[in-house]
Amino acid sequence: MLGNPDVLLVEDSNFMSMRVVETLESVHEMNVTAVETADEARNELDKNNFECVIVNYELPDETGIELASSINSFGAEPEVPIILLTGRKLEPLAKDAIKKGVTEFVYKGEHAANDMDVLAHRIRVMLRAYGSNK
Repeated sequence: MLGNPDVLLVEDSNFMSMRVVETLESVHEMNVTAVETADEARNELDKNNFECVIVNYELPDETGIELASSINSFGAEPEVPIILLTGRKLEPLAKDAIKKGVTEFVYKGEHAANDMDVLAHRIRVMLRAYGSNK
């Protein structure tokens, strides 16, 4: 991976989306494209190469897990690593989410008010693990 990673954010909350984009770009030197729905995410993925997708669990048109399963096949290396960003308890979601293409999880609660170091760290760890698709 050379330079700043290209990240697709799928988040329907304008506040959270703005916060994630601004922080990942200014503090963590990432290039972030934000969309609000799973449909918009698929369109962006068809047009552009992203090294990572961050997806909110709850989207207007489907869940982040459903989006992940339409992008990544179970049992194969992911087409693109996907971080599920959720305010829900992770334990009930994790097993199903991993089976359906989610690569990593980040709990949303602590990320609305800080520098998102945990999220940025998880992105970088995934990029090292899975490489770049560029």
